[in-house]
Amino acid sequence: MMKSLIPCALASLAVLAGLVGAADDSFHAPDTLVLKNGRRVHGLIVRNTAHDVLMQEQFNENSYPKSEIDRIIDVPDVGTEFTKITEKGDLPSWRVILNDLRSHDRIQSLVEIPAVRVEEGVFRNVPYKAFRINDHIELDIYGDPEDPIAIEFGIFGPRQFSTKLRKFLRTYLAGFLNSRAEIAALYGIGLKEGTQRADDLIFEVTPRTAPDAFGAWWISLYNEKDVNASRLSDAEYARLTLPSDQVMDRHGHLKSRQWTREDLNKAPRHDGDDDEIIQRGFYRDKKGVFHLLPGTGSDLPKR
Repeated sequence: MMKSLIPCALASLAVLAGLVGAADDSFHAPDTLVLKNGRRVHGLIVRNTAHDVLMQEQFNENSYPKSEIDRIIDVPDVGTEFTKITEKGDLPSWRVILNDLRSHDRIQSLVEIPAVRVEEGVFRNVPYKAFRINDHIELDIYGDPEDPIAIEFGIFGPRQFSTKLRKFLRTYLAGFLNSRAEIAALYGIGLKEGTQRADDLIFEVTPRTAPDAFGAWWISLYNEKDVNASRLSDAEYARLTLPSDQVMDRHGHLKSRQWTREDLNKAPRHDGDDDEIIQRGFYRDKKGVFHLLPGTGSDLPKR
């Protein structure tokens, strides 16, 4: 059965069973809406206003008018009750993120690329690792890959205008959160542009027109204090990154898929057996079978 990019166990619950390789893919919803027509809707309430309730269900999100709701059954906070993977305000390691991405059939490829030089905005001069997913989505992990200080997704090209894809990525990021306050902040910024804070985390949506967006739409989670403390000098940062025009064209298309190990080693690294998957990248063939790329400098096979 093909899995969606949306996490199998809901945004706030889980950092998901699937993220850590658990065999239980069952859906554990903390909240229930009892509708006036007798139907019960199970999921996670991400917004509750005087007029409607936005419910994140197992595979999508839906809005229910208050006029159609008979009763709301919720729990005070799903954070400590449903997940012990990360603490409030923490972000998951690259191993957690990678294991989740490679478990979804819609992820056709993931390849590490050189980090592009960011000279403006909140991530100016902050070291990071960059990956391309399905060619048009970029994943950036800032700081120590084992203990990130920021995670962001960007969408390049025409797909960035897809509301459905934006919602997919937002729901995916929600799977790493541990409290209703964090989830409310993430959903509170909408999908166009804005910033919200919950405790130590800042949630931001950056439009393609921003000076630090490189023509892409971005959604980010970051710890502002840690980000500011990780900023490098111009000279040190330049040694770890490449100018954007050496990595991609003005439309965000990669100029190469055969980066040298010297280019990739500029980014922060963490040794370990699982690191082979990130260093080499992976793809799915025409039959959907998962393969590691042969090695550094290998291009993706034609599909």
